[in-house]
Amino acid sequence: MILLCILILLAMCGPAHGICGQTCGLRPMRTALSSSRVVGGIDVAPGLGAWAGIASIRCFWDPPVSAHVCGGTLISSQWLLTAAHCFINITNPISQWAIVLGATSLGQSGPDVVVRRIKRLIMHENYIPQLEYNDIALLELDRPVPCSSSIQTACLPGPGVKVSELKNCYVAGWGDRIVKSSGNDILQQAKVQVVDNKLCNSSEWLHGYIYDFHVCAGQGGVGTCQGDSGGPLVCQDKHADFFWQIGVTSWGVGCARPKRPAVSSATQYYYDWIQKKIGTRPAPTVTPTPLQTPKPTQPCPFPREKLRQFFNLLKEILQFLKEKMF
Repeated sequence: MILLCILILLAMCGPAHGICGQTCGLRPMRTALSSSRVVGGIDVAPGLGAWAGIASIRCFWDPPVSAHVCGGTLISSQWLLTAAHCFINITNPISQWAIVLGATSLGQSGPDVVVRRIKRLIMHENYIPQLEYNDIALLELDRPVPCSSSIQTACLPGPGVKVSELKNCYVAGWGDRIVKSSGNDILQQAKVQVVDNKLCNSSEWLHGYIYDFHVCAGQGGVGTCQGDSGGPLVCQDKHADFFWQIGVTSWGVGCARPKRPAVSSATQYYYDWIQKKIGTRPAPTVTPTPLQTPKPTQPCPFPREKLRQFFNLLKEILQFLKEKMF
């Protein structure tokens, strides 16, 4: 019976969390604490894998002082996805900036929090600052990030994913600390409605400023604000309990005003550009079926290798007892 239980545990644990890319798109955590910044949002409590791919991009000065500038999401062990406008008119070298992952509070530290420096910044070649066209960028980190229950990668939709059919969407970030300072620095999340691009581009809404490379979401009291730039807009997969990142927060007219949704850069539009820059092959154009959909595994309560060692030790003990009895 003991051996059977151990075998079941080994089967349930799945791959170790040390390798990024084996799981992605962990779902936002439900909680009931209200706050501001992501306007109309709620606090995200630490742990439990909530918003596991999100990162705080921080600028550092001497003496050591840091400030949150933008959000971003981990898309592989050494690459972060964010907005290009976060790096316009920067005054200190990008190598002095830092990426903080695994934290829900800006002041959080400890074994779950990982800090990396930026090795390289890649802004879209056709980024136009005045119009925020092609507002997307990639950051290569100085060292790979070990994935864990609190740090995972985002899932980017390839050409086969029907993004228009995805529902149950969220935004997250540490923004609006100046406009609506609440005295804390806790990550905010909010459930938002994605607005069809045709409606978003109509005369009563954003009147001609929306293109195919945009996604509109959140308005009327719920949405992103200053400091949320570069952060994720995610929507739940139709067949599994994980989320696709469909947008990178780019710009908005005010914060969560009626008929003025926040505008994100559409990750599906830039999917091939992203894959080319980070050196991976684009996904096939076929539509994924439920069996093909990558469903995140849950963190194993025990390290897999430790269970194997215990299993082998237990076999030796049983063999020893068997020899003594007979």
